[in-house]
Amino acid sequence: MKKSVALILVLIFVFSSCIPALALTDSGISQEEAIQKIKSIIDTSSYDRFDIYYNEYDKSKVWELSWSKTQAPYGSLSASIDAETGNILNLYIYKGYDPDRKTSPIPKYNEEEARKIAEGFAKKLQPEEFARTKLLKRDLPVYPLDGATYRDSYSFNFTRAENDIPVEGNYINIRVDAHTGEIENYSFTWSWEALPSSENIISLREAEQVFRDEIGLKLIYRRFYDYRSQSDDIKLVYTLESGRVLIDAATGKLLDNEYYDLYSREAAGEAAMKADSGLTPVELEEVEITKNCISKEEAVNIAKKYISIPGDLKLRSANLYKDYDNPDQKVWSLEWDKSGDNNEGGYYIYARVNAITSELLSFDIYDYGKASQEFKQKYDREAAQKKAEEFLKKHQPKRFENVELEEFYGKVDFPEKVQRHNFSYTRLVKNIPYTANGFYVTVDAETGKITNYRMNWHEKDFPSAEGVLEKNDAEARFLRDIGLELVYTALYNPEENSSDYKLVYKLKPASSYTFDAFDFKPLDYSGKAIEEEIRTNFTDIKGHWAEDDIQLLVDLGIIKSEEKLFRPDDNMTEGEFVKLLLIAKGYRISDDIPLLPIIRLESGDTKIDGEIQKYIDEAIKLGWVKENEASVHGVLSREKAAAFLIRAMGFEQVASIPEIFKDLADDSASIKAEYKGHAAIAMGLKLMTATGGNFNPKGNVSRAEGATILVRMLRSSS
Repeated sequence: MKKSVALILVLIFVFSSCIPALALTDSGISQEEAIQKIKSIIDTSSYDRFDIYYNEYDKSKVWELSWSKTQAPYGSLSASIDAETGNILNLYIYKGYDPDRKTSPIPKYNEEEARKIAEGFAKKLQPEEFARTKLLKRDLPVYPLDGATYRDSYSFNFTRAENDIPVEGNYINIRVDAHTGEIENYSFTWSWEALPSSENIISLREAEQVFRDEIGLKLIYRRFYDYRSQSDDIKLVYTLESGRVLIDAATGKLLDNEYYDLYSREAAGEAAMKADSGLTPVELEEVEITKNCISKEEAVNIAKKYISIPGDLKLRSANLYKDYDNPDQKVWSLEWDKSGDNNEGGYYIYARVNAITSELLSFDIYDYGKASQEFKQKYDREAAQKKAEEFLKKHQPKRFENVELEEFYGKVDFPEKVQRHNFSYTRLVKNIPYTANGFYVTVDAETGKITNYRMNWHEKDFPSAEGVLEKNDAEARFLRDIGLELVYTALYNPEENSSDYKLVYKLKPASSYTFDAFDFKPLDYSGKAIEEEIRTNFTDIKGHWAEDDIQLLVDLGIIKSEEKLFRPDDNMTEGEFVKLLLIAKGYRISDDIPLLPIIRLESGDTKIDGEIQKYIDEAIKLGWVKENEASVHGVLSREKAAAFLIRAMGFEQVASIPEIFKDLADDSASIKAEYKGHAAIAMGLKLMTATGGNFNPKGNVSRAEGATILVRMLRSSS
């Protein structure tokens, strides 16, 4: 230890002598004081390397300290200290990689205990600030979400709240090791600027009315594309034009108007029918598509109908490829630039032509030399829009009849003088916007020429809008299910080049802001409904001898139920035990869909019985259950519970030799011969016990006992 301390002192001396200017900074905390600040809360004697840096940026001055170990298992400690206030801004502790370290799926510290550790640490470092925080929302817990993934730490975010109003960006974040209770990470971010008053602000109800009147939800067709299967699905959805909604709580006005490009490349059409030949279906499909492609020369001529190619530009490349988003579409990609090796100023033209339909998909004209010249605007936005629409009417007259210029909520203040005007036109299907299709056009504000053009258009089956929720009903559901919240947030002020806090109403965080237009279920990125998380709260386990074990399985996500009763003293069925066993061991069914960790108490439901049978079938594949050994409703015996358990733990080969085991119970002779080894191992590992000297192999396992057996198995796996 003396050697390590001496080394650190030498390094400090060397560093200080090398950069004496640091000692002369106007920071309030010296490097020695910064080091002692960390040493007062963390023992640094085990580290044999130390580095210190000093950084100034904007108005902040920070000491960066770093300790590390140069020998296995290595490990490190890094810290940031405000050089003026002495506040510890960040701490990160890495214990190093230990290949022999074993941890149990069940953490030593539960979430409540870890929270108390985090709170104690925060109070020690920032007592005044911590007193003004609230644990407003819990991050992902240590527990698995699908029974397969265990996290080894808890993260707590204590957010600053003034008058019960959250202050965004002001927080104390702490991560605690679930097995050791040690602090792994600490982050402190705070602002001491004055906050605007919360008096004389609009009410939540008034903010909701602003949302309805000026923002609201929009009914659109949306395309959800699966890149793995290369298939798409078009759905009617209610969604927001922008996920960022800020309503000034003082004035009731919208604070920002963010542009948002609705253009996205989309797929079109279905593959051609294949003729009978010696080629495989995949080969036939590709040959058929390619055979129907236009030539390079035809693609070039199509591009020239839209754009003028200067004589000194040469076709440098021409590529025919399959569109990534359109597996059944081939595209010619063309590039022109100036002749010769030296393209002075940089003049390029790119174009994309659909090789099947002979339509121009896009073009881009880049004249980098022009950017260096003095710019003169001759076309304002209204005149440029006229140019854009003349172009579209000429080249896409039919389609232009079915688009609308994209307008964003609130008033958009376009700059008076710009070099380019951009316009986005969205396709209307049955008078409903389809954001995956449309046109994007850029007009040069000096010449009035079209410099960029994009078209997305495909024909699909669009679902009928009959039966969709009315817009008012959808917005009422949205405000009820998600809604707005009052927060202090920092907004950038471009005039003063600074950020100021404002009191605003904004959207509450949500898993999605896109909803099925018929049942208003939130949809994920693939268009699948996001099911509401089941909250399990049994009312009949309080005070029961197995309460802690049952609750632990609930916390781990192994048991989930919408039922209020667990019925701990009822018999557990073979199907239920097998299902919970698979979930506890983290197994998935063959098509990689998570096994839903929901325990059902009803019987006779065909759907539920089929679900449990899937678990039994999977257990048979894994070798945990033998054919016809378990049924959905069969009552679980103790000897079968031992067999399923021990096989799942990987001891089947040994357990199947019953003669090598000692009789651990007075009634061992009554254990079925094929289960004797399993029962002996279960008792030996104290997963199951003999009561009054008897194992009682034919006795039924209660639901409480089943839960306890599973918890013991998980604890034994450390």
